[in-house]
Amino acid sequence: MLVRIVRTTIKKYISKTKKKIESKEYLNKSREKPSDFTRKRKMGFVELIKFMVTRSKNSTQNALEKHFDKMGEEIYMSQQAYSEARSKVKVSAFTDLFYMTADIAYDGYYETYRGYRVSGIDGSKLALPDIEELGEIYGGTGANASSPTAQGSIYYDVLNKVIVDALIEPLKTDERTLALRHIGNLALSRKFEKELVIMDRGYASYELVRKLFESKVSFLIRVKRKYNLEIDAQTESDGYVVLRSKGQPDLKVRVLKFMLDSGEEEMLITDLFDEDMGIEDFKKLYFMRWPVETKYDEVKNKLEIENFTGWTKKAIEQDFYATMYLSNIAAAARWEAQVIVDDERLGKDNKYHYQVNVNHEIGVLKDRLIYALSKPNPSKEIEKIIFRLSKRVCPIKPDRHFDRNSSPRKSKHHYNSRSNS
Repeated sequence: MLVRIVRTTIKKYISKTKKKIESKEYLNKSREKPSDFTRKRKMGFVELIKFMVTRSKNSTQNALEKHFDKMGEEIYMSQQAYSEARSKVKVSAFTDLFYMTADIAYDGYYETYRGYRVSGIDGSKLALPDIEELGEIYGGTGANASSPTAQGSIYYDVLNKVIVDALIEPLKTDERTLALRHIGNLALSRKFEKELVIMDRGYASYELVRKLFESKVSFLIRVKRKYNLEIDAQTESDGYVVLRSKGQPDLKVRVLKFMLDSGEEEMLITDLFDEDMGIEDFKKLYFMRWPVETKYDEVKNKLEIENFTGWTKKAIEQDFYATMYLSNIAAAARWEAQVIVDDERLGKDNKYHYQVNVNHEIGVLKDRLIYALSKPNPSKEIEKIIFRLSKRVCPIKPDRHFDRNSSPRKSKHHYNSRSNS
């Protein structure tokens, strides 16, 4: 018997987005000065926020013209006027919307592993518009560090496909520091009684492990050889060591060792000492981290986060958090459309399992979300979005992987090119 798990998260996202951005409280909190957005403009505050979260990747001028066409309005707004308008909006306008989605995601049905919310932390370099001022703020990569680049990081619920926390910082900010901030930021959204976070090599440190213990967040971290000599010397496949730091409390961790198909030895540390969890359980648990890698593929290549729409620090951060918001909206839409896809193929002898086509989904969402946010009752528009997504599917072929792009400059967008001005 098929049990249909139907979530209505996207309806909550859109209805609460509408309510929030149309409220006086949100306006007052989000504008830079009390005098901002008090006069009638071509694009008022609410319309500006809706335009920005739909994240059109056309040139700004073309995107503005298409936006007003969709709204059925004969209005011309210049790129300069738009830039001036967005400069009056705080970055917090978009972080508030993003954290709202991270919280709403758990209002109804959600998945856990042994009662734990399972999340992965991972970072990625983000190519920025090739503007000198951004290089001074964020740092750079390439020859003479001449290509402005930021360090991004996400705390991602791998079972429910929710970005719980996201950060964008200068390139000099290392991933461990960002991981510490993610743990500290859990209070900004809903923290589960049982949290489990999975991290790859390079994250392990005494400071981070202590922070996890203090925050009551369980962990499974892959460690490098020479990270800790006692771990290296551990001969048992399942044992424990004590991490020590001068003047700090001892931290007892479980050590797990096993061989990969490549012949490389994998070493993991965790605070989970459950006797009913053995090596095979931790192998499976560690590889649950993989979706945080594929999420970057979506954010970079489908949502085109590096195709920034402005050249200032504020514009970069506005675009970053608008993308995080949209990514959570997309995940909710995909979940609900997938229920229809699975139902329609129930009992069919298909060679592959089919899933919603992510490329098509992003296009539909960007095109139709503005309508849903503009209607007094968005239900019909949401139904159209879900229906369209369910009709464009692609097969899931096993053992397909993508390579992480270690050089963000290999996938340039218009604003990443050298400015001639």
